[in-house]
Amino acid sequence: MLTIGLPFFNNEKTLANAIRSVLIQTYKDWELILLDDGSTDQSYDIALAFVRADSRIRLISDGQNKGLIYRLNQIIDFAKGDYIARMDSDDMMMPDKLTRQMEMLEADKNIDVIDTAAYIINEKGEPTGMRGMTDLASWDKKKTFKEVLLFHPTVIAKASWYRKHKYNENFVRSEDFELWCRTFDNTVFARVYEPLFIYREGRVNVKNYSRSNKSYRKILRIHSKGVLTPAERGVEIIKSHFKTKLYHSFSFFNMQQLLTTKRNTALTGEEKRRVREVIEKISRFDPRV
Repeated sequence: MLTIGLPFFNNEKTLANAIRSVLIQTYKDWELILLDDGSTDQSYDIALAFVRADSRIRLISDGQNKGLIYRLNQIIDFAKGDYIARMDSDDMMMPDKLTRQMEMLEADKNIDVIDTAAYIINEKGEPTGMRGMTDLASWDKKKTFKEVLLFHPTVIAKASWYRKHKYNENFVRSEDFELWCRTFDNTVFARVYEPLFIYREGRVNVKNYSRSNKSYRKILRIHSKGVLTPAERGVEIIKSHFKTKLYHSFSFFNMQQLLTTKRNTALTGEEKRRVREVIEKISRFDPRV
């Protein structure tokens, strides 16, 4: 019913927990495809151990480093499920994530793509906030070019939809944003308004952030014609240049995390406790038992 695709590259410290979080899901009708993007650490061996422990897991490795977008499109090609989920190798799923999303997809066959809100953790695994609760009911195409529509690591989509709308390798670091903008007119998007994912937000790589903004400006120039006025497009382009300079300035003082944490909603003590308990449960899980 569901294919989960998990690309990885040199993630030996976090990969096992990402896989374990799939194995403890309350939803069981899935296959997991692990795609090694040319790892040089112990990631491949870690993945192989899980393949040997669970027949639902496949490991694909060609020994090459081709990048995330190439691997995301490979997932679409290799998937056997009716739906495709994706996640990153340093994140984790809450135990009922797949169940909640699949319930909505099965209840409303018109939905093409669905995401969830997520808890945010830092590099040390400590809960720091929550993100992705914006109401999609009032979302319009103009807003799509100004804000990120979906929380990409949490997405599940119809396999048929993905095969019509693959990721474009010309938009490095913004492949998801380009996909939502390109498909907005003929796609039904939905959201589960619960934090059902644990997203690891590490230290911002300023070079990658600059590449993201460069792709963003390219997306605006190609896809926003007829949606944004030239003046509106110009404002967004100027803002992206300003954000890049701001990140460069904050990174000089090693303070760029202050900018990313502003995007998060604060957690209560009880919410932090819950996230820590789930991470502990994931870490303790042994697929061989």
